[in-house]
Amino acid sequence: MASEEVNPQNVTETGAFGRVVGALVSPRPTFESIARKPTWLLPLLLLLAINLVLIFSFSHRIGWRGIIEKQLANNSQFQQLSPAEQQQRIARALKIAPMLGYLGGTVGNVIVVLIIAGIFLAAFNVVFGGGIGFRQSLGITTHSFMPGILKGLIGLVVVWVRPPEGVNLQNLVMSNVGAFLLAGEPLWLQTLSSSLDLFVFWIIALLAIGYTAASSSRKVKFGSALAVVVVIWLVFLLGWVGVLAAIG
Repeated sequence: MASEEVNPQNVTETGAFGRVVGALVSPRPTFESIARKPTWLLPLLLLLAINLVLIFSFSHRIGWRGIIEKQLANNSQFQQLSPAEQQQRIARALKIAPMLGYLGGTVGNVIVVLIIAGIFLAAFNVVFGGGIGFRQSLGITTHSFMPGILKGLIGLVVVWVRPPEGVNLQNLVMSNVGAFLLAGEPLWLQTLSSSLDLFVFWIIALLAIGYTAASSSRKVKFGSALAVVVVIWLVFLLGWVGVLAAIG
């Protein structure tokens, strides 16, 4: 049976706020709408906003000393320093940590989103001849990250409700394997385990749905798109884990 084509003139486009919600509750029609008329600014601003609020809340409610001391506790070079030198190093780190946190939550996130959009744009156009434009790819990427908003909101509750000593900035929400690791595990294992996250898997699924919808050839099936997204994710994840394992 021939597939029924939709006349674009008879399609009501979803507004920016509707797309943010739709990416979570009704992804397929939402991404089809984004593919026809790409938007990306609102979801990107929401991602930056939740990151900034999280960093601000963590700084004022918890503080950076605990996480810095925990990271340095597994550093062999740090352990060889005298107590006075250790405190000097912690003091320097305390001055830098908030700045790095805010930069990473804003500029860093924008760069990451642009890179991810570019990588998937190239992958789907080369592998499938998808005919996808960069604005489409950016719209798909930013809206696919909307589960991160939900995770961030849950994280905010954790920061303000849980006792400060029980808050781990790297695993605010116990949605990944890393949240159940014992203290002192190698950094590469923490990174790998933290990446096995329910919200990450949700984002991966949304990316596959989005690029399936955006392909002009309509030959890209969800399973094929999911395979491309998973392979690219695994390549970068295992590459980063390998670097961390090699350095320490």
